[in-house]
Amino acid sequence: MKSNHRDGSQDMRLDSVFASLGRIEIVLLIGGVLLLLVLIYTIHAILSPFLALGSILFILFPLRRYVLARNLMWLAIILFTLWFLDSVSAILAPFIVSIIFAYMLKPVVDLFQSWKIPRWVSSLILILLFISGITLILFFVLPIALSQFEGVLDLLSKLTNEYQSTFWNSHLVKILESYGISVNELRNAFASQLTPRFEDILKTLINALGSLMSSISGFITQIFYIILVPFLTFYFLADFPKISHRFLMLFPRRNRDRVENFMTRADDLIGHYLRGALLVALLQGFIISVVFSIVGIKYAFLLGLLTCLFDFVPYFGLIAIMALSAVIALFSEPPVLTKLAIALVSISILHMAEITFLSPKIVGSKVGMHPLLIILSLLIFMYFLGFIGLLIAVPTTALVILFVRDWEARRRGEIPMPKDSSKAGL
Repeated sequence: MKSNHRDGSQDMRLDSVFASLGRIEIVLLIGGVLLLLVLIYTIHAILSPFLALGSILFILFPLRRYVLARNLMWLAIILFTLWFLDSVSAILAPFIVSIIFAYMLKPVVDLFQSWKIPRWVSSLILILLFISGITLILFFVLPIALSQFEGVLDLLSKLTNEYQSTFWNSHLVKILESYGISVNELRNAFASQLTPRFEDILKTLINALGSLMSSISGFITQIFYIILVPFLTFYFLADFPKISHRFLMLFPRRNRDRVENFMTRADDLIGHYLRGALLVALLQGFIISVVFSIVGIKYAFLLGLLTCLFDFVPYFGLIAIMALSAVIALFSEPPVLTKLAIALVSISILHMAEITFLSPKIVGSKVGMHPLLIILSLLIFMYFLGFIGLLIAVPTTALVILFVRDWEARRRGEIPMPKDSSKAGL
C-alpha cells in the first residue's frame, strides 16, 4: 500500500499544481511566462539548442514528479541528441569506423585473452596488421581497381558507338527506306533527340559511379583518418570490457540485467552476421577474381571487388554483378559465348553454394528474415540512405526485430535468454 501511494504521489496530475495556487500566484505565474516569451523574442538571434534544452530542464526539473513533465524532458533530450549527432556526424566518422573495426576484431582479442595474453598486446598486433593491410590497399589494390574501372567506362563508350553503327547498317533501316522514310531525317532526329538523352543518362551514371569511387578514395587517403582510425581502434579493442561496463552503468540498476541480456543477444545476432558475411563476401570475391582471370574475362580483379561488395546486398547485388559480368564477358576476347556462360554459371554456382553451405556454416541462421521483409528493408534503406543503406539494411532490420521480440516477450511476462537469439527473425 505504501508503494502504491508513493507511486501515485510521483505521478500526480498536472492540474493539481494550479489547484494548489492562489489567484495572485496564478497571475504572477502567467505574467512571468509572458515576460519570458518577450525575452526569448528579443534574444532569438543567439538562441541555440543548448540554451533551449537547458531552459526546458531548468523549468521542468522541479516538476519531475509529474508524468507530463518527465515525458517532456525525455522528449527534449532525445530531440537534442538527434540534432547533436547530426551536427557532429563528420567529426564522429572516424570513431564510428573505429568502433566497427574493433567490433569485428573483438573475438580475436577475447581469444588471446583466454590464453592469458594481455588485451593491449593482441590489440597492438592486430592494429599493426591492420595498418599493413591499409598500406597494401593504398599502394597496390586501389590503383589496379581504379585503372580497371576506367577500362569499364571506356568499354561502355565503345558499346554506345558500336550500337549506333550496327543500328544504321541493319536490315531494319533498309526496310524503312523501302517505305519511303528518309534515313537522313531519321538520323538527324535520332542525333538531336535520343542520343543526347542517352548520353545524359550515361553521363549521370558515370558521374554517380565516379563520385562514389572518389568519395571512397578520398576517405581512405585522408591522412587524418589513416592516422586516427588505428589509434582509436586500438583503444576500443583494449578497453572494450570497460566501455561496455561503463555503458551499462548509464542505465538504472533495476534495468541493467535486462539491458545486459539484450546487449548479449544483439551481439550474438549482429556479430555472427557481420563477421560471417564479411568472410563469405571475401571468399566470393577471391573465387570470382581467380576464375575470371583463368578464363580470360576482362577486369577480373574489379569484378571480384564488386562481387565482394555487392554480396552484402541480398538479391539486388546478385542481379547487379551478373549483369555487369555478362556485359564485360561479351566484350572480352573470343570465345565470347563460352566466357559469358562461364561467368553466369560460376556466379550462380557460388550463390547457390553461399545459400546452401557457406551462409549456414559461417554466418549461421541468426538473422533468418523472410525474403519479402529483406527486400522491403533494402528498398526503404536505399531510398533514405542510398548505397550505404543497402549495406546496413539487413543487420539493422534484424536488430529492430530482436528489440520488438524482446518487447513482446516482456509483455507476456517472459524473460528472453541469450541462447534464444538463434531463433530470432521473421
